[in-house]
Amino acid sequence: MTTFRRGAFTRCGCLLLAATLGVALLTRLSRGATVEDVALMKSAERQKILVEGAKKEGKVSFYTGLIVDQVVRPLKEGFEKEYPFLQVDFFRGNSENIARRVLAEYQAKRYDVDVVSGSAATSMVQRAGFMQRFYSPHLAEYPAELKDSKGFWGSTNVYFMTLGYNTRNVKANELPKSYEDLLNPRWKGQMMWSTSRGSGAPQFIGNILLTMGQEAGKAYLQKLKGQNIAKSTASARQILDLVIAGEYPLAVQIFNHHAYISKAAGAPVEWQPLEPVTATINTIGLAKNSPRPHAAMLFLDFVLSKKGQKIVQTSNYLPSHPEIPALQADLKPGGGRFKKVNYINPDVLYDQGNEWVDYFQSQFLK
Repeated sequence: MTTFRRGAFTRCGCLLLAATLGVALLTRLSRGATVEDVALMKSAERQKILVEGAKKEGKVSFYTGLIVDQVVRPLKEGFEKEYPFLQVDFFRGNSENIARRVLAEYQAKRYDVDVVSGSAATSMVQRAGFMQRFYSPHLAEYPAELKDSKGFWGSTNVYFMTLGYNTRNVKANELPKSYEDLLNPRWKGQMMWSTSRGSGAPQFIGNILLTMGQEAGKAYLQKLKGQNIAKSTASARQILDLVIAGEYPLAVQIFNHHAYISKAAGAPVEWQPLEPVTATINTIGLAKNSPRPHAAMLFLDFVLSKKGQKIVQTSNYLPSHPEIPALQADLKPGGGRFKKVNYINPDVLYDQGNEWVDYFQSQFLK
């Protein structure tokens, strides 16, 4: 079998050969190509080969943690308009459910999924050996912290975790502006946060330990423990809703864009960054045994492109692409409200997340 791989045609002697290869020959090569070949292809004919291959594949299967009606359907509609010969099928679940589903399918040697997306899903599937490194020309436009250095994932959108507060119950002159301000006796018993591993107290703890260091971070957390922050298994969105309802003045570790959406709808709520702001990344990548790699790569290209990121923007998510602002520009760093961010990438979350959960449970739940 003749294949072409990453790095092919880079030697001088092969450059001339590449220039003389016709579209027909490249197309013939792609028919026998592996998922890896398609994923890492950088040929000048790449787009033509992907389109021709995708026409034969007919669809792409997308496993994601993104909210269906808010952003998945708009992305599906935008992609299918761009490529009317393709259909996007999707499954929605949290990162753990997505990873569990992919692993079960692969153990059964049933390869259904093409593209995997989720704050931690790609990392979990990658650690099991079931993600494929890929190349997309759009990744060059992203900063290092929003793409995998090994090429296993890119980023669809980002989340910034801040305070949320009820504007009727918190005066402007008493609003916490730093992590140290949370220790003010004024806020003892007046704050609430979620116990969620993915977006709650454990990630707050992780941000503190990563930015302050173990010794200073734990000293701070012991002081914060004395503030008796109320805990709930509810999501960060639900925690913010309780603050809006007046149950507590302050919510710790909520999504700043949720506060923006609620404020725009007339709710008495606002958000306040504490720097460095905790940031998490919604990642996206290619399944190792993707049954439709040409269609999958077109989909990855689309989502990572400015056109796809515009759809993420208009869906009231925060696009990862550095040139595509949020609908409300100050929701992203550099927009006027905050600059310092600690991006907790999925590999760090995977490697250290259990330690943060254990610390939270041992120190804040007992």
